[in-house]
Amino acid sequence: MKASVLAEKIGGRLIGADTEVSCVSSFEDIRKGALVPLLVKELPEGVLDSDAAAFLIKTGESPADGKTCIGADDPEMALVAALSELYPRPEKEAGIHLKAFVAESAEIGQNVFIDAFAYVGENCRIGDNCIIHANVNIADGVVMDEGCEIFPNVSLYSGTKLGKRVMIHSGSVIGADGFGYYQRGGKNVKIPHVGGVMLCDDVEIGANSCVDRGKFSDTVIGEGTKIDNQCMVGHNCVLGKGCIMAGQAALAGSTTLGDYVVMGARSGAADHLKICSKTMLAGQCGVISDIDKPGIYAGFPHTSRKGWLREIVLLRSLPETVKRIDEIERKLNDDGH
Repeated sequence: MKASVLAEKIGGRLIGADTEVSCVSSFEDIRKGALVPLLVKELPEGVLDSDAAAFLIKTGESPADGKTCIGADDPEMALVAALSELYPRPEKEAGIHLKAFVAESAEIGQNVFIDAFAYVGENCRIGDNCIIHANVNIADGVVMDEGCEIFPNVSLYSGTKLGKRVMIHSGSVIGADGFGYYQRGGKNVKIPHVGGVMLCDDVEIGANSCVDRGKFSDTVIGEGTKIDNQCMVGHNCVLGKGCIMAGQAALAGSTTLGDYVVMGARSGAADHLKICSKTMLAGQCGVISDIDKPGIYAGFPHTSRKGWLREIVLLRSLPETVKRIDEIERKLNDDGH
């Protein structure tokens, strides 16, 4: 694709020669003919002397002499657009594979693709332009709005509802029973979970993640929330819009997140808690009580990021502190005190 064409498609402005752009590369591994985004302040040596076809820069920055650049007001979003243009996703031709099973009572919208060995149960409703890959199991009564994509080996239990443009990656399970038991007579008695799961518009669930159904009401994942691989959302959790859960983050049952909460990798929260909007949890942070003030939290039990850093400094200085105390005690004993 000519750089001038790409610049127009991504809302940028071409500076320099109209070169041919064939791919996108990071500046650590530049390929010939690549568009290279320059989104950091300090560049390694030799980047501008490479075989890159063009450089993506922020509007107003000074391009290197003689180099082809594409200037954009928001270079990060321009990069997203460039990736979509240069690496278009293969389109699936609408239709139901002969080896798929679709119940007669299921309602299938227009331009839907259902691959081999997928199962669509009774009374399901699949919206327009949905893509259902191989080996997906969609149980009775599942509702899916338009533009969703479900990757191989996903299981959607009964009571699951998907909004528009929901994406669920391979191996994830949505709507399994919550983890709830009463102990009676030395036995764990299972509590039936009769709620469901609601994934709102533009939610994305990573590979091998689980969202449990509610006990009585639905577990809800808010609009635009993104959940990484191997995450766990317990029964009756409610997540606001625009939240992010990084890999292996977990929420115990009935915990509520506000809007735009960010959970770092392997962070978690105990059950029945409330975490306010615009809270950030550092990796491996463990939340054991409500958080009602936005900020960055870390450690276990959770505390402010600054407080956690102070704790780490004190902990690492503990051997030296103990040594100094021992020396003081010996000196006092030698002095006869």
